[in-house]
Amino acid sequence: MTKPVVTEGGLPVLSPVPAYSAWTIYSRLIRLAWHYKARLVISLLLALLIAASFGVMLVGVGSIIRITFYEAPENPVADASDDPAETLAADVAHYTGILRGVIGWAPDGLPGRVRGLALAMRADRMRAIIVASVFALLLAFVMNVARFIQEYLAGSIGANITTDLGGAMYANLMRQSVGFFESHPSGEILARFTNDIFMVNRGLEGVFVKLMREPIKVLVFLSVALSVDWQLTLIGICVLPLVLYTLITIGKKMRTSVRRSLQKIAGMATVVNETIKGIAIIKGFGMEDYEVGRVRGEIQRLRKFLLRMVTLHAATGPSTEFILVLGIVSFVLFSGRRVESGLLDAGDLVQIYFALAMMLDPVRKMSDVNNLIQTSVASAQRCFEFIDMKPDIEEAPDAVELQPLASTLRFENVCFSYDGERKVLRDINLEIKKGEMIALVGPSGAGKSTFVKLLPRFYDPTSGTVSIDGVDIRRATFASLREQISIVTQDTILFAERIRDNIAFGRQTFTEERLQAAARAAHADLFIKDLPKGYDTVIGESGCTLSGGQRQRLAIARAIIKDPALLILDEATSSLDSESEQLIQEALDHFVQGRTTIVIAHRLSTIQRADRILVLDDGRIIEQGTLEELLAKDGAYRRLHNIQFNTNGYGT
Repeated sequence: MTKPVVTEGGLPVLSPVPAYSAWTIYSRLIRLAWHYKARLVISLLLALLIAASFGVMLVGVGSIIRITFYEAPENPVADASDDPAETLAADVAHYTGILRGVIGWAPDGLPGRVRGLALAMRADRMRAIIVASVFALLLAFVMNVARFIQEYLAGSIGANITTDLGGAMYANLMRQSVGFFESHPSGEILARFTNDIFMVNRGLEGVFVKLMREPIKVLVFLSVALSVDWQLTLIGICVLPLVLYTLITIGKKMRTSVRRSLQKIAGMATVVNETIKGIAIIKGFGMEDYEVGRVRGEIQRLRKFLLRMVTLHAATGPSTEFILVLGIVSFVLFSGRRVESGLLDAGDLVQIYFALAMMLDPVRKMSDVNNLIQTSVASAQRCFEFIDMKPDIEEAPDAVELQPLASTLRFENVCFSYDGERKVLRDINLEIKKGEMIALVGPSGAGKSTFVKLLPRFYDPTSGTVSIDGVDIRRATFASLREQISIVTQDTILFAERIRDNIAFGRQTFTEERLQAAARAAHADLFIKDLPKGYDTVIGESGCTLSGGQRQRLAIARAIIKDPALLILDEATSSLDSESEQLIQEALDHFVQGRTTIVIAHRLSTIQRADRILVLDDGRIIEQGTLEELLAKDGAYRRLHNIQFNTNGYGT
């Protein structure tokens, strides 16, 4: 049954999904990323390679400086351990030993060749410059190739997650009831598929490209600095806790501002969407300036939060960099004394200085990434809300396949309310025989459209039962129930596709002969054959290139080709000119023969051949009978009939 809901502006508003914590969203995004674990692992390994290359370059530069400017002591035998060439050779020997132990192989004689190269560099400083240049170029080439591959793989993970979210959102959206779409503005729904998805993708791209690489670079630079002089390094990085606090504080405010901005964007999209749909009325009433004012009002409300986001984003980099500079200044003051005291040499000083200085760039990038993360979290939350939203009309777990209507369609004590308070339908008891044509008439708001919405389970009765051949339709599968129902409404719904696609509507099993037969039965072939590409003509959004009568005939052809057991006509001809109405009425008269049909009509002339007419008022059936029986009574139907046929009005 339809869940009790609260109304807003007369429409049902479904219960919202529970609020999400930031960690919940993080963990879900990580699980989605793990679907692409091969790319994730390779990207992480490449990030390690890039960071390691930076570290090797930094250590290499320091070593070359030490070797090149090393001055041999007076007693070289006693002080051989201080020779940087010997130290470098010993380090290479140590790491090749580790490599041989791990993979069973390492280059033979590498420590000796390194020692020889170091001594040659010391003897010829020009050679040292050449070696350093070649070394830097090779590392730069390796780093940039690795960076390209890593950014591509990491970016593709973000793109795949984003498209997965979009697909999951749309799939769950299609499972929602009609009530969901009647209670959610189209602009809000579209905003989740456009702006929110884009923001998620932008944030994830930054996360998987930079957040995987920059922290590793920070750790490598920090390790190099600590290995040279841990005391001096700690002085240089003592400001990091303050940096983290700043990032977290700004990030929380950023997430709140982003979420509110997205809500305002959705509101603006709703107004713009309404304007586009109603442009003819707007121009006809000369209300362009009024609508411009409405949109400007939404834009002004949006501007407030966008400016707050700009302020927070602009403050992030300068705040963190100023704090880091404080640490570097402290480092410079203390490092001078340590050099003077002989605790650091020139190579050590260059190495630790560049290590800490190079930490600034990844820390700055991580501060930007933090803002991107907060943006993507706020957007992802709105996406997950749609993904997790439960339909208020669901298929029963033990649903059965419903056979086509063979005997009776029955309403038993049916009541319905949108808000749980005001009843739109009251105590409806009705039996419709197979092949019977039932007409529903009555004033606007009497419950006619709600009555027919219960049949395909767009809504469920608040109480009572709707059954087909004794089977409660709530126990039937959606597919078997809706397969035997065709609906033709006053507001014709067509799609920006070919005419044949609009008639077949996704069913590939229909033959060309059946498709054209349906068009002929609807008198649609009369205009289709005159179109430039016939059935392959693309008709534009909502069939905008066709007249109202042509669109309605295509809608009837779509109903005919389905060959339904139950046909619902909801004011299908009320807005057409006389010629179009006559053509469509002829098509319908032929099609409804022997078919169970329910017609909602304002024009009483269109229901002359109905087997039974039901008069609804205030949600109740107040009269029913044949045309002759109702005209013989001095009741509600006769009054409606006299109004229309005596005054040529249309009634409601």
